[in-house]
Amino acid sequence: MRDRPVIVLLMCGTLLMSGCSCLVLGHPACGHLALGHLEQGDTYSDVEQWDEAITEYSKAIELNPVYTAAYGKRGYAYAKKGEFDKAIDDLDLAIELEPKFAQAYGYRGYTYAQEGQVAEAVSDLEKCIELSDDPVVVQAAEQLLDELR
Repeated sequence: MRDRPVIVLLMCGTLLMSGCSCLVLGHPACGHLALGHLEQGDTYSDVEQWDEAITEYSKAIELNPVYTAAYGKRGYAYAKKGEFDKAIDDLDLAIELEPKFAQAYGYRGYTYAQEGQVAEAVSDLEKCIELSDDPVVVQAAEQLLDELR
């Protein structure tokens, strides 16, 4: 019985490290809710309703503060709105949380390109191509690289 608090703390730490913070908070459905907000954000993003997309991605992040896909997609939405500082902040965090998140490098490369920071854009787009196994992501990054060169 005396070891139970230690075991609970170890389990909580493990869950937090794996990105399951909602389970630690006692809400097992939060992971599904976060995914639902991510998908709704994607729906808004598809029709270029950036404010609505950002709201949904933010809700996903509130439910799961280490949800790298939500940070990446919210960063891209900020970039599309021209809010480059917010975009870079989100994309930096996504990459910090998941250093091999190819799409985040692609989104950040796009953002840097929009700001005219060509060297940074090229570096991130090359990293995106190196990490990605998705031909659509690779093709988009290569196309933007060609435009920058």
